[in-house]
Amino acid sequence: MALSNAERQRLHYQRQKDKKKRELKQPDSVELAIPSEDPFYEWFQGQAGGFSDFARCFDIAGMEAPDIDDDSDPKSFSGEIERSFEGAPERSPYANGGGSLARAEIMVGCLVDAASELARIINEYKRNQVTNQLREIENADFSDPSVKKNALTEVVRLQKMIETLDKQVRWSFPQWKLTSD
Repeated sequence: MALSNAERQRLHYQRQKDKKKRELKQPDSVELAIPSEDPFYEWFQGQAGGFSDFARCFDIAGMEAPDIDDDSDPKSFSGEIERSFEGAPERSPYANGGGSLARAEIMVGCLVDAASELARIINEYKRNQVTNQLREIENADFSDPSVKKNALTEVVRLQKMIETLDKQVRWSFPQWKLTSD
C-alpha cells in the first residue's frame, strides 16, 4: 500500500532525527589540527581544577564522574561496540577521531541521549501512575456529595498533571560540534 504524503514526510523526519542521534554520539569529523603538546585533557584538568560542576553533577546523581585525565582514545566500557564494528571499523562511533577530545565529544552525545531516554521512562511511569489514580476515581462510589466534590477536584488536578507530562522541554547547550559547511 502506498504511503500518503504525510506518512512519507513523517518517515523522512524520523530518519533525519535518527541520523542526528547517531551523529551526536560521534566525535567531530572536522580536523582541528590541535598540537600534540596541547591535548584536551590537560586543558580540562586546568579548567576543572580536579572537581568541576561536571563531576559535581555526577556526584549528586550518586555516580562516579568519568575521568578525563589522559589522552587515550575513546572506547566502550564493555568492549561490545568495538566487537560489533570489527568488520567495518570505518562505521564505528570511534572512526572519526581519537584522544581525550573525541572521548569528551562522544560522552556529551551519549549523556544527552541517556538523559532523554531516562526522561521518557520517568514520564511514562508518572503518566501510568496518574492514569491509575484517575481509574480509581472513576470506579469510586459518589453517593456522598462531599466525596464527589473531592473526586472532581482531584480529577482536575490529575488532568493538569497529564497536560504537564504532554509537554516537551528544551535545554540549551553551547555548540560543541564543528561542521565543515
